[in-house]
Formats: sequence, C-alpha cells, structure tokens
Amino acid sequence: MNKLRSRLLLTGLLVIATLVITINCRFEENEYRKGDFDLYLYTGSEEIGAEVMNFEDFIANEYRPVVLNFWAGACPPCRAEMPILENAWREYSDEVMFIGVDIGPYVGLGNYFQGKALVNEFGITYVTGNTGNRQVVTDWQLASMPSTFFIEPNGHIHNFVIGSISSARLSKKIQELIITSNE
Repeated sequence: MNKLRSRLLLTGLLVIATLVITINCRFEENEYRKGDFDLYLYTGSEEIGAEVMNFEDFIANEYRPVVLNFWAGACPPCRAEMPILENAWREYSDEVMFIGVDIGPYVGLGNYFQGKALVNEFGITYVTGNTGNRQVVTDWQLASMPSTFFIEPNGHIHNFVIGSISSARLSKKIQELIITSNE
C-alpha cells in the first residue's frame, strides 16, 4: 500500500511540475500574439471613439503600450483585481492604455450581464467590454482567470501574469513596460 501511495504522490507531483513548466514556458518574451478579436465596449467608447473596437487594428494604431486584462464577471479574483486595475489606469493613463476583455461566457464564469454589472459596480473607466469570439480563449491560451498581458506598442508581449495581480506588482510590471517601450 505504501508503494502505491508513493507512486501516486510521485505521479501527482510530476503532473503539477509539468503544468507549472508549461504555464511558465507558454509565452516567449517578446512573443507576438495574433489573437485578433472585436471588443464590444462596456466602457471607454470616448477613449476609442467607437462602440466596437478591433484589437489588432487598435494595437497597430496605438502609440502607448497596452495592459490587456482578460476577466470574467463571476470570477472572485477578477472582482478583487478590478479596483487595482482602475487605480493603475488613473495613474498611468497618459503612458499606458488599459483594455479589459470579459470572457466569462466562454470559461463558465458568468454572462455579459454579470460582466457589465461588475464594471458598473466598480465604476471602471478604462476600456472594457466583451468579445463575440470564443476563439480568443484558445488564441491567448487563457488557462486561468484573470490573465493580464503587457504589450509593447509594436505588438510584442513584454510580459504576462496568470492569476490576480497586486497593486505593487502591477505598478512594477507597468514601469518595466514603459521603460522597454521607450528604448
């Protein structure tokens, strides 16, 4: 029985190690993602000048680096993170563009009504909305919510965070992104 337990424990540890390595190696630094999608805005239409935004077109014309956050309306860590993102947006909006994408319906964590209600509840002012393209989950390899990508103005992914992010860590990642984007 002890041998079986040891083998099961070893197998479990190997599976966990494989998952950690896979997640951490999933994106090469400065990788460019071609996960294009349209974003139907909940907020930020004044910033964009439209109610619908094509992500790839936006990136091609945006002069600032982008913080791209995938979230879901019924995701507790996403809910906790939203005020942190809003505060960072207010602090860095002249230097960095923030975009939030509600993918709750595609990951079983809410619907668009819940997403919009969450945005309204927290008074989110950065660009956020939903996409009608469920392929975005596969294209961006979204295994966990929330997921945040730090994208240089040329479209290269500078860095990413899987899971929620603290205010201090977000500020550090944004400052690194700004420095890299100005080189």
